[in-house]
Amino acid sequence: MSLAERMKMFQGGGGGGAGGEEQVGGSGGTAGLGARPASGVKRTWGAPTASVSDSIAKIASNDSSLLTVDFSNSATFQMRSDELTEKLSQALSANTHLTELSLVNCNIGQIGCESLGRALSKNASLKTLNLEKNCVNPEGASALALGLAGNKGLLTLNLMNQKNCRWGDKCLDDFLAMFQTNTSLIKILWRLESRKSFALNKMITRNNEIERRKKCGMTFNDLLPSSLQDPNAPPPPPPAS
Repeated sequence: MSLAERMKMFQGGGGGGAGGEEQVGGSGGTAGLGARPASGVKRTWGAPTASVSDSIAKIASNDSSLLTVDFSNSATFQMRSDELTEKLSQALSANTHLTELSLVNCNIGQIGCESLGRALSKNASLKTLNLEKNCVNPEGASALALGLAGNKGLLTLNLMNQKNCRWGDKCLDDFLAMFQTNTSLIKILWRLESRKSFALNKMITRNNEIERRKKCGMTFNDLLPSSLQDPNAPPPPPPAS
């Protein structure tokens, strides 16, 4: 196809999808490849397109080739945020292949976080969840913490740049309680203005050390919360001299 023909297709509304949904490029194990925050929706010439609903359907079908999904800045998602987040969360609950999900600037608020929290309590494959530039409030973050209490897979959670939000002590207490059963989350991106940040950083440091020892084949039973420790586990390694 010539460049002139491609430009004609673009000017004729190539960004519109079936049923009025925008379509976004996706390839190489990525569906719903949305925008980087500063550059609008990324489109790849010649690549297959997938609507938001198509991508959620792929997640629901547990497509083993689909590892990354990016709905960032999707106008479709912004307009139907609660509805699509619920459908996405239901799909995530039984998915065992997706490892990275980006929902930057998708107008996700408390209801969406409650849906995602339920999904996180069941999903074990997702490693990175990016919720930057949304409308997550303290109650929504607490719902995520409740789901993460039963999660064993997520490594990174991005909660930066929420609209008009300051995390309160109740929300941070919920995250501290979450770390009593969660030993896998090793990074939270957010801005805290509370003394509780020191206790939270301590829990993150603990989980990072657990992850390091796992990779080195070392025992980590001594680092676990007391309720999770195995009384028959071997003793911890001696301190370095």
